[in-house]
Amino acid sequence: MLFLRMIPFFAFIGIISITADLEFNNVNCFTYDKQFMEYEYCYLKAVNRTYKYLSLKAVLHKLPVYTAKVVFKIAKRDTRNIFERFNGSINACTFLKDRKNPFASLIFSTFAPFSNLNHTCPFNHDIILDKLPIQYVNSVVKNFFPFGRYLLNLTFYNENILRTDIIVYFTNT
Repeated sequence: MLFLRMIPFFAFIGIISITADLEFNNVNCFTYDKQFMEYEYCYLKAVNRTYKYLSLKAVLHKLPVYTAKVVFKIAKRDTRNIFERFNGSINACTFLKDRKNPFASLIFSTFAPFSNLNHTCPFNHDIILDKLPIQYVNSVVKNFFPFGRYLLNLTFYNENILRTDIIVYFTNT
């Protein structure tokens, strides 16, 4: 009897996994110290109705970078309110060595193959995220987010100084 009650539950989960789709809506990149870094570009591009990608290039003026802290937040947007869902912070240099934070690992895995952040500190080069397609992000996060509108806010610090914010707006339809 217990087995029969579980079958519809698992069938329902299967239906959700087939229908969930993320879509990029907007991206904003803010620089707070232009002597430290600037964005050469930061945009979404829709090639056609089904293929949209995100690209950015952060030009670092003071190299090498030995320390970095990232504060991340995912929030659900409503018509009047923003509800925080997940937040945290990591030492980026330590994280790139051990990858022990599971939530940061999930966020990092959504863009790692399309970026040049494939090594530990120090960073002696500009930071590039090249043509991250939403289809790839969908394949990584699958049904992690319920239906709705969200934002991902990544705030970067270097030597405990606020340097930049990247805010990605997306929808799970």
